[in-house]
Order: sequence, then structure tokens, then C-alpha cells
Amino acid sequence: MQQHLRYNRLAAGVLTLALCACAVAEVQVRVLGEAIEADPAPIVRDGRLEGSPLPIVGRLGCRFITGVKHRLTIIAPDSTRVELVPESGRLLINDEPVDVPGGVRVQDGRAWCTLRPVLEAVGCEMRWDGAAQELDLWARVTEITVRGDRRGCEVSVRTTLPVTGTLASIPDPERWYVDLAGAFVNLERENTWVSTGRVRRARWGQFDDDPPVARIVADLSQEAEVKWRPREDRRGGSIIIGRVDGDEPIIDRPLPSITGLTAVVPNERVTRLRVSMTDPVDIDYEVLRQPPRVVLHFPDAKLDAEPGCIPVAGPFVQEAEFTCGSGGAGVSLTLAMRQLIQFEVHQYDDPAALEVIFKRERLRDKRVVIDPGHGDHDPGAVGERLREKDVNLDVGLRTAARLVDIGAQVRMTREGDQFVDLYERPRIAEQIGADLFVSIHCNAMPKPNQGWGTETYYYTPQSMCLGQIMQASLVDALGRRDRGLHRARFVVVREASMPAVLVELMFLNHDEEHALLERPEIRQSAAEAIFEGLRQYVEGTGPGEDRQLLGY
Repeated sequence: MQQHLRYNRLAAGVLTLALCACAVAEVQVRVLGEAIEADPAPIVRDGRLEGSPLPIVGRLGCRFITGVKHRLTIIAPDSTRVELVPESGRLLINDEPVDVPGGVRVQDGRAWCTLRPVLEAVGCEMRWDGAAQELDLWARVTEITVRGDRRGCEVSVRTTLPVTGTLASIPDPERWYVDLAGAFVNLERENTWVSTGRVRRARWGQFDDDPPVARIVADLSQEAEVKWRPREDRRGGSIIIGRVDGDEPIIDRPLPSITGLTAVVPNERVTRLRVSMTDPVDIDYEVLRQPPRVVLHFPDAKLDAEPGCIPVAGPFVQEAEFTCGSGGAGVSLTLAMRQLIQFEVHQYDDPAALEVIFKRERLRDKRVVIDPGHGDHDPGAVGERLREKDVNLDVGLRTAARLVDIGAQVRMTREGDQFVDLYERPRIAEQIGADLFVSIHCNAMPKPNQGWGTETYYYTPQSMCLGQIMQASLVDALGRRDRGLHRARFVVVREASMPAVLVELMFLNHDEEHALLERPEIRQSAAEAIFEGLRQYVEGTGPGEDRQLLGY
């Protein structure tokens, strides 16, 4: 979608450098992929593609006028005026002289010149195949205009040549798009934020380039009736969303603005941060451990609030700071944390805002699924004396026992040496409406003693915070090398809708770590670390702190 190849510049270089320097050969011309009979046919002479524009521009929807001394005037569909003046050897585009290699002359009774400047002026994108002696001419998207109000929206597209538009949709989130076969789009801007009625944004880009397909997309906030209405001359058309009367105002908002931040701390259990903005924007975020931070990125926004640090009074967030990307595009909000704790991110459209809610709850009130990896005929990694499936089960049972001690609801994906399908494991969590999911594993390398240490994996952004806390807890408890938190498409974390992590305790084929995992007290330490990671994620209080406010 975001491929943007500058074929007008590329064509200029290719046509001047890649043509045969001395050969003279007839060229096959295709318009939007269809071969046309150009009589006389263009030729390659002295490294230039030359010919009479007349038989080609007639197939492009241009009007033309022949005058005295073989003077030729071409009027493009967008009213661009191109004049070939053989007596002066000049080319005029909208009355401005343009240098033409080889000049303009008369040949076979017609105005003749290098074709590239003429064809580009009337709106063609050009591709030259020197080996096949073929010239392809494609359309160019010259303008996209967005009009709308609360009842409907119209995204109007204008192209230089007649093209065919195909309308389709993609759900979740709701998107409708039109593919314009045979068209290139390379405009200064790539989207317009609408945020009116049921439309969030209109955007466009090059979906494919061989053959070219320009794609125009309408991102919707909810389902709506959508249709494609071609222009009468087929040079583009309009995506119609909802009801449109033709008098809707033009919407021209290249970038939404972040306008401010407010913090509310109603009690010691909750901190709410609300980011206000002019339009809903896409976000992504990351959770960092050293020092603890939550960073929210708004890549398609600009900052209309004062940059700098904003103190936050509360138990979780210490201060917030807005920063801008180069050129003013792109905004980041860095939250310096006193401690990492679970949080939720909510987006609102009317008025546009984003809310980050940090909250302290009780682990005893949560449903937790513990997933000991592997089982039965699937032993997992195998050490000198240990099998991974056995270590995973032992640590899982110890973790479950600690959770039961505080009154939490626990479900094991297996309680003995059974085989459980990978997809069944997160399905169990979904069936009981679990709040948290932890898959327990041990690591291995292709060769013994190649790797050692502890690492944690996650997939969804909402699981990143749990992953950072869990990794820190395991490294502190086990004292092994910190191999970090990583994102991976493991089935058990990818298919779980709740915060979910997969932990790799140590390496079974590392001599020192194998010996450690044989010791019951080390397995108990691993279970305590997993329990403590869950508790810190939900409750946000460190070991030994007063938990009276949590009801313990």
C-alpha cells in the first residue's frame, strides 16, 4: 500500500540512458496495457524515443489542432496545452518553452520530436522496455478531494486517462477501497483525516506497480453503505459513503493534532491520563523496563500542545513528556513510571481522545491459566537427565499452588503427562474467560552449552507490560543471564485474547542450568517468580509492601 515509485522521474532517466544509441527500430506502443496502432510508429534514434505524437495522443483522449507549417496543438483532458512549433524547433507547454533533445521538426509531413516531454505533459506515466522495444503508457492520479458532513462523505479521484475502478471491503476494522487498474499515484500527501459521520480517514498509495494499481481507502468507524461512482469521462470517480448531496464542505486535514494531556488520580488504585486530539489517530506503544516507562507513539499526528515534562501526582506515573518527530510530524508521549503495572488503552471518536488507565486490582480476584508446555509423546527439550515436559509441569503445579493459596481461580492446561494441542491451550483460557495466561517452558540450543539464561515472549501489545514484569521477576529470582523480552508468533500467546506470555526458564542442554533445574528449591524459586510477576502486574506493589488497601 505504501510503495511509492517515482516513475515519472524513473522514466526520464531510463528513456535517455537505456535506449540503443544508434539503432533505428519501430516501437510497439501500449495504452493501459492495450496495444495500439501508431502510424507512423515511434522509433529509437540516437538514444532518443522519437515520433509524431499525433497518432498516440488521439488514443489518450486528447484534442488536437493542426496549423500552418505543420504546427500541432494538443489539448490534454485536463486542459494542458502542448504546442509543437517546427519552424522554431520549440515545444511550448501552456505557453512556456521546454527544451526538447533534437528539437521539433517535420518528418513524413508531420510534426516530429522526442516523445517523452509531450506524453508526460498530457498526463502519461511511461515505462520503457528496451529489450522488447515496447512503450507502456499508464494513467496518473492528479487529484484526490474529500468532501463530507455527518450524513456522508465523497472521496473524489481524478486521473489523466480513463481507468477502471474496482470496489471492495475489508472488515475489522471496517475499510472500503477502490483499486484503479493502470494508474500511478504520487501526490504530496497520502491521507486526509475526516472524522465526520462514519468516516475516520481517506488514504491512498501505490498498491502494485507491475502492472500499476493505485488504491484509495476509506477507513470507517462503523458500517455504512458504500458505492463507487465513475466519472462520465471515466477519468477517475468517487467513493460515496452514506448520503451525499454535492454541497458538502471540502475536508483538508493532513495531520491530526495532539492538543493536550490531563491526569486524574481519583484514589490510590487508579490513575487516568487523557490525551485530547482533533481527530482519532492510530497509535502504538511500548513498555520499557530500565528505567520503567510506557511510550505511546502517534506517527500520524502533530503536537499543538506545549512540549516538555508534566508532573503527575499518583502512585504509578511520575511524569509525562511530549516530544515531536523531525519536521513536526509524529508525536511521542513518554510516561516515566514509578512502577510498572497493568494498564488499558481506550480510544474515543467524539470527541477525539485517548485514555490510558493504570489500575491496581487484586490477584486473588483473577482467573489465571497456567500452561506447562509439551507433554506425553512430546517431551520438548531433552537434557542429560531431564525432560522439558517434566520440569514445565512441576513448575506449573508449584505456581498454581501459590495462586490457590491466595484464593485466585486457577486452571491448568494439563495436570499430568498428557498431550494438549497448541491451539487447545489458549482455547481453554478463552472458554473460562481467563484474565491472564502463562506458558512455562525450558530452552535449548542445537549444541550443548551454546546458550544460557532466561527470556520471555509475548505477541499482542497488551501483553508487553506483563512480559517486562515477568522477565524482571524471573531474572531477579533465578540469577541467570537476562536474555530479554521478545515478540514472537507462538500459537499459545498469539491466539490468547488476554495478556499472555511464554517464559523460557533456563537451558536444559547447558550443564550449569541443567544442574540448577534438577534442584527442587530452584523450581520453587521459578514458581515464586512467576507468581510474583503476576502479582506485581495486577497489584503493582513490590514484595514486602503493605497490602492492606488490597484487602489482604
